[in-house]
Amino acid sequence: MRSTSLGLALLFMAWPVLAELRPLAEDELQGISGQAGLSISASLNFAANPAQTRCPGGCGTRVAIQPANSSGFIVLDNIQGAFSFEGLSFDIVTIDSGYDGDGAAFNASAMRLGLTDASFNNARVTLAGSNSATSGGAGFQQTDLLTYQANGDVRLQGNLYIFAAP
Repeated sequence: MRSTSLGLALLFMAWPVLAELRPLAEDELQGISGQAGLSISASLNFAANPAQTRCPGGCGTRVAIQPANSSGFIVLDNIQGAFSFEGLSFDIVTIDSGYDGDGAAFNASAMRLGLTDASFNNARVTLAGSNSATSGGAGFQQTDLLTYQANGDVRLQGNLYIFAAP
């Protein structure tokens, strides 16, 4: 009896989901307003893990990216600190003007990530090249290229554009 009641309750809650999807005419679209894109807010805290002994005091978070047709990895390693942002926006935009005339020559779409109020506190990150996505283990090799460390608060705002490769 209890499962029947639960099933009926779920059916009535899902009733609006059964709405019809249909194409809209141009005059109907003219009456709809909204904002394109996606907005996200987050607060992240990356702490060192003392069990990761290859870093003095323990290692922070590791992000490994393997480019296409490559056997190696680009690594953001030993990520530590607090990172927060309010209103990270994500849009696909067409760049067809501006940028001292380069926009007209480009005339294509790009992905835009916008930071309206971002900050990090006591941050540390190492950019490296590695032969493995995970750290340690037999045969593990990593070449640290750059380590960035900021003690205190750093505030960021602006846009990052990501372009497709031809």
